[in-house]
Amino acid sequence: MTAPNTTNVHFSPSRGDKRRADDLWAIEPMPADLIDSPLDFIFAEHHRQREAASILTMLADGEFDGEGVHALLTFLETDFALHIGDEELALFPMLREHCLPEDNVERILARLEDEHREDEASLETATAILTKSVSDKQLGVNDKRRLRMFAEHIRQHLALENGVLLPIARVRLRENELGVLADLLKARRR
Repeated sequence: MTAPNTTNVHFSPSRGDKRRADDLWAIEPMPADLIDSPLDFIFAEHHRQREAASILTMLADGEFDGEGVHALLTFLETDFALHIGDEELALFPMLREHCLPEDNVERILARLEDEHREDEASLETATAILTKSVSDKQLGVNDKRRLRMFAEHIRQHLALENGVLLPIARVRLRENELGVLADLLKARRR
């Protein structure tokens, strides 16, 4: 998977061009075998989170699609929550074990863990707003603001993970550690 375009929130790297209007509410499925390359799997999951952030932004901009909101809710309540655990229970401990002091990884991981706590609180608020929106078919001004803030937080968090943490992981984790990481991610999905 190529790096997502960070300037166009509706860009899909697997398609190589702007997403069609009917795709704007969809979150790409995860290729089943990608988990065997765990850092690529995490990167791809980050792309899917950017797609979720794009949907949150569209909602904040006043657009609405009931099926899209249902799909977003499912993603947030399952894959998004699972991903936080993947990082905190599998990736982060491996980085703590295999990184060198000059990587300064502990400071980065502490910040990301703090942001994950914020994600969990924002996730609870966002899912409540989205659940209510399904019946109301609209969002209030404050709810739109909260969804926009959550979307922006996701994007900023992913920039740190993709731009700093994953490059460190690609240097420090060797093939055998990546195999263990893949096994841990698979076990979390059984």
